[in-house]
Amino acid sequence: MKRNQYRNKIGLPVVTAVLVICAAVLLAALSVVVNKNRIAALAEQQRLVEQETKLLDIEITSLERKIDQMLDGARVQPLLQAKGTWLQKINPQTRSIIRLKPVPAAKTVAQAKPSTS
Repeated sequence: MKRNQYRNKIGLPVVTAVLVICAAVLLAALSVVVNKNRIAALAEQQRLVEQETKLLDIEITSLERKIDQMLDGARVQPLLQAKGTWLQKINPQTRSIIRLKPVPAAKTVAQAKPSTS
């Protein structure tokens, strides 16, 4: 009886090396896919944050308009005058709003200092 002898030129070390290389390629492909999914998730979160920021900016702008409408001079001035404040209308031709008292003359300051002779 004749026995069949297999003459396989690919040995165990070659098969092991091929399997290791295939596993490395699969792990590399898997890491690329995971990184792309993570980046896509981060981009989606950033888009949501930017959308929320835009909505908050719109809300802030509308609240500022509402405050400006509530606090215009025609409404606030009678309230402050009724409370006894010294509110005066601002004249657009004047260049300053605050009026300071004049500084005392230089000789009154000089007289306040004792002379040392």
